Amino acid sequence: MQTSTKNIPSTGLLTVDLKALVANWTLLREIMCRVNSSAICAAVVKADAYGLGADQVVKALWLAGCRVFFVATVSEAIVVRKSLGNEAVIVVFGGISHGLGNEWLQYSLTPMLFQKEHITRWLNYSVAKAKKLPYAIKIDTGMHRLGLSLSEFREACVEIKNRRWHEPWLVMSHLACADDPGHPLNHCQLKEFTEAVSLANAKFSNTCYSLVNSSGLFLGEPFLFDLGRPGVALYGANPTPWKQNPMNNVVKLQVPIMQVKTISVDEGVGYGMSFIAKRVTRIAIVFGGYADGLLRALNYSGFAYCSGVKVPLVGRISMDSMIFDVTDIQGEISPVIDVLGEEQSIDDLAKYAGTIPYELLTSLGDRYKRVYVPVERDSCYE
Repeated sequence: MQTSTKNIPSTGLLTVDLKALVANWTLLREIMCRVNSSAICAAVVKADAYGLGADQVVKALWLAGCRVFFVATVSEAIVVRKSLGNEAVIVVFGGISHGLGNEWLQYSLTPMLFQKEHITRWLNYSVAKAKKLPYAIKIDTGMHRLGLSLSEFREACVEIKNRRWHEPWLVMSHLACADDPGHPLNHCQLKEFTEAVSLANAKFSNTCYSLVNSSGLFLGEPFLFDLGRPGVALYGANPTPWKQNPMNNVVKLQVPIMQVKTISVDEGVGYGMSFIAKRVTRIAIVFGGYADGLLRALNYSGFAYCSGVKVPLVGRISMDSMIFDVTDIQGEISPVIDVLGEEQSIDDLAKYAGTIPYELLTSLGDRYKRVYVPVERDSCYE
């Protein structure tokens, strides 16, 4: 993912490699299809595709063969529908808790239903519209977020069958500890979900089942079922923190140096003078701060790269700027600092900030100019 430093705008450049994104989805689809050649690899594109731009992301994934997309809200779903047309399946995690307006029918959206009364409301709505409107059911198998208990799901299955309502398109649950393969809850949830699948199979004939998220895809064949729902792994974050990242890097963030200056021993920088130079120090002041998703948690621990050299963040991050120690760079200093890229992944930066890649990706601000490396050709476009 090469970008000329001459083209870096004054507010920074966020480059999204759609080729790498598609390669990641393809790898995850291959995992899903090892057991069942007809298995589905969906894509979670909520929060504007984890901050990277849903319109561009879903179009690239659609061209690669992805046909099922998950979002959090109706408004997110409408964006995806307008980007892809009528054929994609779009599932809304928040379900009808966001209301039961005309958008569901107008944009052919599939709600995730996680309460019994929601199932009743949706199926009555379908009857009123004289349509078999698709829906998904979420079961709580131990994470204790949204979802029906196993006993509630059993009752729902009986009611759906007795009232001759149409069956759900999808039944799913969500793993709480998939990024820790040795955690005992993983197999407890698998056992609970397998029981739910047995209950459903006794009542329904065309329902598919989904348990795995990004990390869950790597827990082994018994967890895979019919549909995988990768999210953060698509965007390059490591779904297997216990070993080397199998995913391609998708995001590159470059911020411009606004000024380079030299400070003397015992001089400080930034608010509070929290950094005091112990040597004659060259510092680079760059655009980009906590207003742009570069969290203050990186204070005293963050690094970036300049001219191929790892440079430490010094002083406190401000709203619009950061300061790096570039003293150890020999020769000419590059006009940009590479915050994210091949040398520093989203996982690396998250570790320095004491957070997770999800938070950093979804916090990346809209002041960066975004360019996309397309799947079809080598040049970038905005």
